Amino acid sequence: MSTPYLVGLYALIQHNGKYLLVRQRASSLPGGNYSLPGALLLGDLGDKVAELHLRRVILSQLGLSMGELRLAGSHALRLTDGGTQLNLIFGAEYNSGVPNPQTGVILSADWITSSELRKRGDAPHWLMSTIDTYETNRGAEKVSGR
Repeated sequence: MSTPYLVGLYALIQHNGKYLLVRQRASSLPGGNYSLPGALLLGDLGDKVAELHLRRVILSQLGLSMGELRLAGSHALRLTDGGTQLNLIFGAEYNSGVPNPQTGVILSADWITSSELRKRGDAPHWLMSTIDTYETNRGAEKVSGR
């Protein structure tokens, strides 16, 4: 017997040293006030399924486009129905658009620095860990010239 699972795809969008955090009407990420834009992966087939689905969701939910997507974090949750949800968080640089949250889906969207999040002290561990990984990887890429 297989265990049912869901896959959540989320974007950690960085622009001018700040990250786009949202409050969703129904978020599948734990953590109270802080969430990332994204959604559950639903039935796509083909190549680059996760990346294409996430780009469509971000454009639809916020009116934004992103640069190259790089896996920045992942975590699994046990759901109340006994299933499991694997969340993949992709880091990306903001590319274009003005945040225009989709009514009924995104309640608010704000750009915030990682130091502001640390100072507040109430951001979920998975979010701070993902930001740390993303910033470390970006620093390494700059040093190596990528």
